[in-house]
Amino acid sequence: MGDIVQAIIEILKADATVASLAGDRVFGDGLPAAETAHMPRAAIVVRASGGISVAAGTNSRHDTQRVDVLYYGKTRFLASELQRIGRNGLGDVRRKIVSGCLIHWIEAAGGLSTGLDPEGKWPISFQSYQAFFAEHA
Repeated sequence: MGDIVQAIIEILKADATVASLAGDRVFGDGLPAAETAHMPRAAIVVRASGGISVAAGTNSRHDTQRVDVLYYGKTRFLASELQRIGRNGLGDVRRKIVSGCLIHWIEAAGGLSTGLDPEGKWPISFQSYQAFFAEHA
């Protein structure tokens, strides 16, 4: 099965502007314990967040997945700057194979929100996306 979370991580890591701010600090599901000692700084977390499938009830072997992307920064403004850059890169994805996953599109699924990470109280900018992708490699 295509791993859309891993594919989105790879897309963000490959973006030169994202990398100039966050380096290779793009993670799945949460910040690793080793990373939390260095916070707050630019980092990104991508995690699946459920949602309704547009392919439900079909035999299409494609699916949609809602993902939440948390953009961290030293300040809320810097977290939002990283979010704008990440959104531009993800929104440009159209029919692309990444890490063996065929992605048809990635779209923002609502507006962004800023705040503080609930665990570490670090500045974040939060954006949800919907991705349509093939379930098989």
